[in-house]
Amino acid sequence: MTRASRTDSAAGVRPTNTRSPGKGEAVVTRPDLPDIFACCDCATPLSALDFCPACQRRFDRDGDCPVLFPQRARDVSWTITPEMLSPEDIATDTVFRYPSRSGQGKCGAYHLDLAHQDVFAGLPAGSIVLEIGCGGGQMRDWLRSRGLTYVGTDVSTDRVHDWLTAFGGPDVLCDAHALPVRDNSVDAVYAAAVWEHLAFPQMAAREVARVLRPGGYFLGSASFLEPWHDESYYHMTPNGTHTTLRLAGLEILYVWPEVKWPGFVALLEMGNKATRPIRWLGRLMNAYYLFPKQMKLFVKMRTWPDRDRLFETRGKMAGAIAWIARRPQTAAAPEGEKH
Repeated sequence: MTRASRTDSAAGVRPTNTRSPGKGEAVVTRPDLPDIFACCDCATPLSALDFCPACQRRFDRDGDCPVLFPQRARDVSWTITPEMLSPEDIATDTVFRYPSRSGQGKCGAYHLDLAHQDVFAGLPAGSIVLEIGCGGGQMRDWLRSRGLTYVGTDVSTDRVHDWLTAFGGPDVLCDAHALPVRDNSVDAVYAAAVWEHLAFPQMAAREVARVLRPGGYFLGSASFLEPWHDESYYHMTPNGTHTTLRLAGLEILYVWPEVKWPGFVALLEMGNKATRPIRWLGRLMNAYYLFPKQMKLFVKMRTWPDRDRLFETRGKMAGAIAWIARRPQTAAAPEGEKH
């Protein structure tokens, strides 16, 4: 498995090859996309993706891709309760655990974890999946082939590995901190290897909670011990992941370290051309690191420890952390920031 990040992010360098539509040009309606969009500045529902009738904002295009970045400043506030400030209040026994399946399988979708794949398999046909940081749009065909409706977003059409450009690219260019999507409008948000690239990850998580329908899922992963890459901001521990999701008001179902992507391997794989050929040393180092804990548990239990018993040990040296969360069925949508 190779998790080395693609060269895109969900909130970073803005596209430069965009232009505003001129008078007399056809409006951008994108009938292939679901009717879920709203102005990223004033939150007015959009019937076309080139103009907001409420704030009179005209949006650019990058080729056929609408460019819906915010222009207005926003005030952001948080309600912090005392228990959020102590790691002792994290329900580690019910949150820090592995799903029944995890790790990247051989389904052919880049970065897709088996645990996330299982959640997608349980969604009803027609469910809307919003991907943040979609890169080349490589999840589009995989999700559509399973009867799901796909919307891919990113900040650029060209900050992606060459081999990913064949998948069609993003449907909309936008900022994860100000999603141009209506409240309560999507069934799942997917963001693999993205959250480390966000300047304000808690703010973006609250946007996810806002656009999800009650019971909707947030599936994602973020760097932990990977190198600083692609202008990344916050590499997240399990505790940091928990706090990010909790501040958004999401119900946290699973937070887990990626087993086949230990930090030892990530550092060599993503280091440079000199370290990549010796990434096998990372697997050797990881085995050497795990062995004392495995033997201690083996002597105690008389059986080889499973992955759950090694959760904390793996978590300390994980290359990345993954999660499954959902918006509670009864909770109101989080209020958007003041425009």
